[in-house]
Amino acid sequence: MDYHSIANSGLMWLACLPGVGLIIFQAIIFMRMAYRNGQQMGMDKAVLDVGMKAGLISSIGPSFAILIGMMALIINMGAPFTWMRLSYIGSIMYELLAADMGAQAVGTSLGAADFGELAFASAVWTQTLGAIGWLVIVAVAAHKLEIVRVRLAGGKMGFLPILTVAAMLGAFAYQASSRLLKGGGSTVAVLVGMIAMMVLVTVAHRYKKRWLLQWSLGFAMLLGMFAGGFVPA
Repeated sequence: MDYHSIANSGLMWLACLPGVGLIIFQAIIFMRMAYRNGQQMGMDKAVLDVGMKAGLISSIGPSFAILIGMMALIINMGAPFTWMRLSYIGSIMYELLAADMGAQAVGTSLGAADFGELAFASAVWTQTLGAIGWLVIVAVAAHKLEIVRVRLAGGKMGFLPILTVAAMLGAFAYQASSRLLKGGGSTVAVLVGMIAMMVLVTVAHRYKKRWLLQWSLGFAMLLGMFAGGFVPA
């Protein structure tokens, strides 16, 4: 039997549906809790609406990179399993690497002519088991992170927003710096994205275009990716 008939079978869709349904359910619950807690904190409804909209828009840019890699994963691993994996983990680089490692464990590689049922099963288990550690750590330690954040602020609640923003800037800087120093298309992508973000934010503030401010991150990421794609790695 061709493994594609298994990978894209109705039974596989049925097996993957509950996991994706749980993610959608959690997303809805978290959004409602965030909105409700914001109102309880005294935040204006208009501010909450803008923040929610900005978050949704900002998620579009990163999704394009995942979408490109998702096509390669669908060809090899089928649509339902790819749909479930990227809904849970969202790291296309991990999924491709894990799938290929699973295939190599049985003497082939992802996309090879001899990639069959055994390789598919091995890739599925490798992708799944390899990500369990992340989920366990989140389940065990996530609720303690707020305690750590408060202690790092030294009890000064006014310092917490500054600490949170600084942590986010540090994370973005770490991610960007590794690409910036890589050279080639990666460096061009970072530089073009940075310049585009600066220009878009400046224009949005000067002409009071709130919609442009909300879309600026997605536009900057897309411009950076397209620019980097025209330069050899």
